[in-house]
Amino acid sequence: MKKKKADFVFEFPRPTIPNVVYIGGFHCKKAQPLPAELEAFMQSSGEHGVVVMSLGTFISALPRKVTEAIAAAFAELPQKGIWRFVGEKPSSLGNNTLLLEWLPQNDLLGHPKTRAFVAHGGTNGLYEAIYHSVPVVGLPLLFDQFDNLLWLKVRGAARVVEAYSLTKEDFLGALKDVLENPSFHINMQHLSQLHRDKPMTPMDTAIFWIEYVIRNKGAPHLQSAGFHLPWYSYFCLDVGALTTAITGIFIWALVFVCRPLCCWKSKRKMKPE
Repeated sequence: MKKKKADFVFEFPRPTIPNVVYIGGFHCKKAQPLPAELEAFMQSSGEHGVVVMSLGTFISALPRKVTEAIAAAFAELPQKGIWRFVGEKPSSLGNNTLLLEWLPQNDLLGHPKTRAFVAHGGTNGLYEAIYHSVPVVGLPLLFDQFDNLLWLKVRGAARVVEAYSLTKEDFLGALKDVLENPSFHINMQHLSQLHRDKPMTPMDTAIFWIEYVIRNKGAPHLQSAGFHLPWYSYFCLDVGALTTAITGIFIWALVFVCRPLCCWKSKRKMKPE
């Protein structure tokens, strides 16, 4: 049995075999109370709310001018910002932005004052955003992050900007669009409702199937016959070899038949001369 951190509410649908179970968002849970100082900062944002930003462990990969552009854009927002940041403090940082080396991301996304989430597109963070219905501004950096944010963008719940050539104007425009255009929040709420509308939570689903496999000694009845094929058959190398052989024989036979005919015609032309 294979468990996959995916959910077709988020990813595009595709056919799968019975021994694949999708448990996307299994780590999501209700938000817990924040530490007193962080809660006070959230409440001080008033009606404008807070923008949460976290780029995982790859923030150091961004050029200095990009972090300065991000800080300058935050400074022009009426919202307050909480930014998970490690490194030298940007000189353009405004008084409305709080820098933290670590933040309780799930609890912040579930807070009623949170208005948007600036993320690099990691799977865990995006599922938490969907679970708590927080629209996203995406800064993909590498690996699957581009696909993850594209899926969310297609569903109208995210704006995506280029990270390494980012300017203050680009970032500020994307933030204002997500914050001021209600369609982003409405679409994310719809995704959150679909994600939650299941007979079992993803974690309960994972636990059930783990126990199911244990009870049924590996559940071989759910495995594809492809698991029992030789490696050369699984990758269709035998079919490829046969096709190549037949093609080669056909070409050889064609040359073998045509060559005498061509020689015979050339000899007939040479005789009258």
